[in-house]
This record gives sequence, structure tokens and C-alpha cells, in this order.
Amino acid sequence: MKKFNVSILAVSALVLGLAVAGCTPGKDSATSSTEALAKVGTVSISKDQVYEAMKKEAGKRVMSDLIIKEIYKLEAVAQGVTVSDQELDAKINPIKEKMGPEKFQEYLTEEEITEDELRERSRLILLRDKMFEKAYPITEEQIKEYYEKNKEKLDGTLEEVRPKVTEKVKDKNKRSNMSTWIKELKKKHNVQILDKAFEKVEDTEKEADKAELPASK
Repeated sequence: MKKFNVSILAVSALVLGLAVAGCTPGKDSATSSTEALAKVGTVSISKDQVYEAMKKEAGKRVMSDLIIKEIYKLEAVAQGVTVSDQELDAKINPIKEKMGPEKFQEYLTEEEITEDELRERSRLILLRDKMFEKAYPITEEQIKEYYEKNKEKLDGTLEEVRPKVTEKVKDKNKRSNMSTWIKELKKKHNVQILDKAFEKVEDTEKEADKAELPASK
């Protein structure tokens, strides 16, 4: 499974922070947007310049990421879907045990996040999966079909390998239907792109929401 990559989250936070700093009404807004973040000789590089450059470089991807996160949160409230601390523990603790304290801390350091941040981002992933699987549930027929097509590669009867097969079918289901589901949620929650620079953001998940935790098995 793909490693939990949070680089896009850092970009999201920075772009959003620069946007707020540069666009907040008030007497200090102009000064804030032109504040120098770096200097090359006597030439200053302002927050405004950095924000505009980042909009062009990663703006649509970041905007899509932020919109999708908010959609998930709104939809979870609408459906009454929650993820408990116990559910998070069941997901994260086996990973911690497998990696060991030292490797797990190295992992957090590499990704530049705290364990609390990892838990909250994992909570969003679990929320997403609960809602998606409710909207696009897999069937027993799909599980059996996958097993029949791949049983030569699988070591055991269907019941013996059912957990593995189920995960494979779920992954395939996400690839086939996630984009459609996100489009449906955008329409339901009346998403509007107000800045033309961010128009035509993709309806597929990017790094942050597409990411998963390290495999625990």
C-alpha cells in the first residue's frame, strides 16, 4: 500500500496561510502581502510573489485537496458518520508495533508530522472509506469473481483468503468509482471555484486524501 505521503498537506497549509495573510481585509493587509520572505542581494521576494508562484505550480492540486477534505467533513456530519479513538487505535497500533518505536518515530520525522497529526489525518481517511463503502458497497459476487480469476495466485480457499480478496476488491472499487462519488458530493455541497486560477480542479483524490498508512501486515 502507498506510504502516507503528506507533502501536499504542507503545501496546502502554506498556500492557504499566504492567501489569508495576503487577502485579509484591514490596514495591514497590503504590508502583509508585500512582506519579504527572502532576499537575493538587494532584491526582496515577497509573500505575494511566493503565493502567485505556488498557485501556478500547485494551486489546482492544493485547491482540490482542500475542497475534498471539507466535503468529507460536511458529508460525515450530514450522515452522522464518526471514527472513534478505538477505531484509530485498531488501525495505527498494529503499524506501530510492527515498525517498533524507533522506526515509527523515524517515519513521523521523515513525514514531518506528529503522531496526533497522523491520527487526525488517518481519521479523515477512515471517514472517507466508511462513507464511500456505504455509497458504493462491494458485493459477494465481486469477491467471488475476483477469487475465481486469481485463485491460482492465491494460497488457499476463498474463506481462507477472504480478507485479502476483500481488500483487493475494495481497492478496485475505489479506483473505479471514487471520482464519480467526489463529483456527486461536490454537486450536493454546492462547491464553487471563485478564483479562475483554480478552475477545472480535478475530481480525483491527490496525495493527501489518496494516501494510506504503511501496511501493518
